[in-house]
Amino acid sequence: MAQQQLPPFDLQAYISRYDPRSETHLQRLLFLAHHFHNHHNNGNNNDDSAAAATTTRQAFQLAVHRMKESGNHRRYLEEYGAVEALVAPPSTPGGGDGGGDGSNAPELTGTTTSNNNSIINSSSNNNSSRLVRSPNSSHPTAASSSSSSTAATTLHPKHIIHHYLDYDPSFPRNSKHESQSRLDMLEGRLASAQSHVMKESIRTALLALAEFHRERGELREAWRRVARSREYCANGQQHTQVCLLLIELSVDLREWSSVRDTISRAEHTVMGDIDDPLFHPKLRVGQGLAHLAEGRYLEAARSFTSVAPELTNHFNSVLSAEDLAMYGSLLGLATLDRDALHSLVIDGVFKGRLELVPTMREALRHYSRAEYGQCLSLLQNSIRRDLLLDIHLHAHVPILLDMIRDRCIVQYFQPYSSVSLEKMGHVFGYGNVNEMEDVVAKLISNGGVDGMSLGDGARINALDKTLSVEGPKSVERKARRKARVRAAKMGVQFARNAEGMILRVACIENGITIQSDKRSGRRNRAGRARDRDGGGGGRHNVPMGPTDPYESDDSVSDDAMDIDNHIVNPNEF
Repeated sequence: MAQQQLPPFDLQAYISRYDPRSETHLQRLLFLAHHFHNHHNNGNNNDDSAAAATTTRQAFQLAVHRMKESGNHRRYLEEYGAVEALVAPPSTPGGGDGGGDGSNAPELTGTTTSNNNSIINSSSNNNSSRLVRSPNSSHPTAASSSSSSTAATTLHPKHIIHHYLDYDPSFPRNSKHESQSRLDMLEGRLASAQSHVMKESIRTALLALAEFHRERGELREAWRRVARSREYCANGQQHTQVCLLLIELSVDLREWSSVRDTISRAEHTVMGDIDDPLFHPKLRVGQGLAHLAEGRYLEAARSFTSVAPELTNHFNSVLSAEDLAMYGSLLGLATLDRDALHSLVIDGVFKGRLELVPTMREALRHYSRAEYGQCLSLLQNSIRRDLLLDIHLHAHVPILLDMIRDRCIVQYFQPYSSVSLEKMGHVFGYGNVNEMEDVVAKLISNGGVDGMSLGDGARINALDKTLSVEGPKSVERKARRKARVRAAKMGVQFARNAEGMILRVACIENGITIQSDKRSGRRNRAGRARDRDGGGGGRHNVPMGPTDPYESDDSVSDDAMDIDNHIVNPNEF
């Protein structure tokens, strides 16, 4: 199948969907930069490689602009593979203005991935800083102190940003001093509010500190500040604000258990005067992301498709309206049956969102018309690139597309009793019939990716290269035959149990006891019993012989097979 030429990726149009002050805006820019850099290195087409390099440079430029605008010097250092280590100048007797012990200095270790989730909290001090990296390790270390510290950096080769943008040593230094003064002001405001025991002022001060830490990339510290402000909420509106902030920060941190806990607490505790009618749809968005990250695709599909249509870009600090449309339609196509897909996605309230993703709408239209080849072609050639560019969805794309393929194959085969594998290969885009045979064999043996199966009666004829299934009458005959065999075996076992019970009762009535000689201590029990009874007295004790053949499982199976062959003929109907 020929590869369709895709239009160039429009970075500005894509990133404009998200709140420019949000963490997801920055994370997506860095993710795109790393993605297109890898595509640039692995690309065979010179034009595509040049376009990928241009997009990478633009993404890094926008990300650095955002870092400088918000004063996020820590993320800036991480991207460049640098580390900020506080170095104390030589101490003087009597404690000059050296500024403290350098052993308590925090370090910022650079990361090479776009998933910037590890946040290192800083401490307040006035120490000078240096930017250094150990030459033989990916973990930077602090250099020896000097009387006058200067900013110096050695970039790690694994950090790709220095191939596109030069490092600015003045930004981390200036940003650190400005951030420190602002942090002191906000901490003083919080201390003043706590001294006056003013709940509203304390809550406002905590949220202001949370916003400060979030802008600087210290997401865990921001999360702790917001969680603490929950204790000072006085009404439902304030609770909803805190819950949504916690969900947003937890999503940025990829702490999905925290997302679930926050949503559960919000659904059970937040009540009363809620001014935001989109509060519960926003909860569904967070819940859907948590299900998606944990691989529960059916639950994620139901969460995204249940989001109210009134929610568009109101939660674009987490997901855009286009993301909601793509997530709901793709997950629904992969997990929902035909009736549920029509009721929830194609013909339901979710239908209006499909206007934002016309290619996905076309794929759904082909699927509903049983044009499975065209549906899979659109997914593979047009939609797959956009899916791989999504920060939340890219890791699940191969699994979801395989699930959709398996579902299409099963539904394609349902009306037929026999079909040519070569023809199926042409329909589903497999040039080699053996590839189609391998996919079908996987569906028959283990049910494919999501457990969908062609059925127990499906068989592959390797000589004729056909896939066939037994008719309903043949399946019914086999089921009846199995039921009659099971009933015959149950009858044999019941007769043996009844015969054994009658034999035991007859032995007891005639004074005959059968004793087991499995233990050596019981071998002479019969003789001691005769001595104790004065010679026997009419009770006859006989040693236990070989085990009763009617009590053996092997005997049951052999006799049952004999019953099957003589009493119950499986071919009789």
